[in-house]
Amino acid sequence: MSFIRRIIRPNSFLIKRRKYILTFLNGFLLACLFYFYIERQYENNIFTSLAAYIQNSVSTSDSSPASIEDSLIVKSVHLVHSLGERRMPVFGQYPIEGVKANFIQPVTLDLMTAQGACGSHAYVLGRLLQELNMEVRFPQMTVEGRSAGHIVVEAKTSHGWVALDPLSDVFFRRQDGRLAAFNDVKNNWNYYQQQLPPDYDMSYRYEGVRYTNWDKIPVIMPLIKNIMYWTMGKEKTDSYSLRSLGLKKYNLFFNITLGVYLLVCLFTINLVIKARRKAAFTNANLFSTSNSAAVPAGPTA
Repeated sequence: MSFIRRIIRPNSFLIKRRKYILTFLNGFLLACLFYFYIERQYENNIFTSLAAYIQNSVSTSDSSPASIEDSLIVKSVHLVHSLGERRMPVFGQYPIEGVKANFIQPVTLDLMTAQGACGSHAYVLGRLLQELNMEVRFPQMTVEGRSAGHIVVEAKTSHGWVALDPLSDVFFRRQDGRLAAFNDVKNNWNYYQQQLPPDYDMSYRYEGVRYTNWDKIPVIMPLIKNIMYWTMGKEKTDSYSLRSLGLKKYNLFFNITLGVYLLVCLFTINLVIKARRKAAFTNANLFSTSNSAAVPAGPTA
């Protein structure tokens, strides 16, 4: 009880030692910034290399921009499927555990292990397409009446959104040869199922889709949804994918940590300035008092 009283008193244990706490906090945040920066650069370099490989494998001669765009997407799907196919048998049975795997969950972990199955494939493809300057979102497919039974990717092209499934190495072609959208497949399943590989899981029939589970965190997420309805409109909100914000997690963590660090720095600087002013004021008072004491008393009348 005495320890608790010391904490809540105005001149508490924490206030007396705040300079040590602030010193530790500044150092800790700097270390976090350095770590997130290194990881961010590592992740960026990996996906820059993958994007360069895709771009160099696509012939741009005698091709329209739309055809080049589709070719980049198709080759990206093939590459992500190929990389994941080699890793899933290993890490699917022996998954990686730890702080990074369980809490941070960066896309580089999905790339190296594919232990998240359809989710890992989708996030890696989404991150790669972002590196190719394409907007992406993640449809959560309804499977046999169950929401979010399978995750795929949609990329925004010059002719609209197109549906991609890197886990099964699947994309769909419309009758005009262009890549098909999710609703194209949903509304004409009998036509598009003929383009599926023999080992495809036929429970993934493109029955329906949601882009964000707005009920995942009670109160908070419905509130965010209502605010977005008001600012963006219902159609854009219902098709907004929050998962796309987490593709560059190290960049996100770096920016958040930088903001916190700047606030702590400002608080620390303000505290130091106040402490120096207080010390200067105290020294001035002591000097004034000592001078007064040194002046001899005048003769009495």
